[in-house]
Amino acid sequence: MSGKKRPADPSSQHKEGGMEDRLHNTKFLLKQYRRIAYSVQVSENELNLRMEMEHGTKLSTFEANAELAGVDLTGTKLEGYTKSVIRSRKMLQIIQSALNTVRSDPDHGDLMYQVLYFTYFSPVKPRNREVILAELDKLSYPMSMVTYHSYLNMAVKAIDHILWGYTARDCKEIIEVFLS
Repeated sequence: MSGKKRPADPSSQHKEGGMEDRLHNTKFLLKQYRRIAYSVQVSENELNLRMEMEHGTKLSTFEANAELAGVDLTGTKLEGYTKSVIRSRKMLQIIQSALNTVRSDPDHGDLMYQVLYFTYFSPVKPRNREVILAELDKLSYPMSMVTYHSYLNMAVKAIDHILWGYTARDCKEIIEVFLS
């Protein structure tokens, strides 16, 4: 056999670690959520300071559109920066909305929500998994570390489906179960 690598089987690209996971790495996104939220908050604060200094007005987080504030940013340095902050805020809102949608799952919605919240979304990152387990226990969700990881994987998969939609592979599995 030669030293050349054979091309990957296209059907294997949808398996874990394949193309789909590289395009939509939801777990990585969730792990970065606190850092992203902090960065967006810092950017909003800086934008508000610059807007106040240069235009005498503040751009509130709810009114993140310069036209509504009566300020024309066309052609200014703040125009691109403002659009970037608005895009970032919208991205965080989409992720937060997906988290809230997980909660409505009829089987384990609140449990998956709480697991995701304490693991990735709480304002302060927990020191370790034991802290998360203690918080879940306070909410009447006592569990072992193994059970926690099972629910975490289920919850990450649920939010992944909400954010990116069902793939043909997922639908195929559902249809096969339905038809059998």
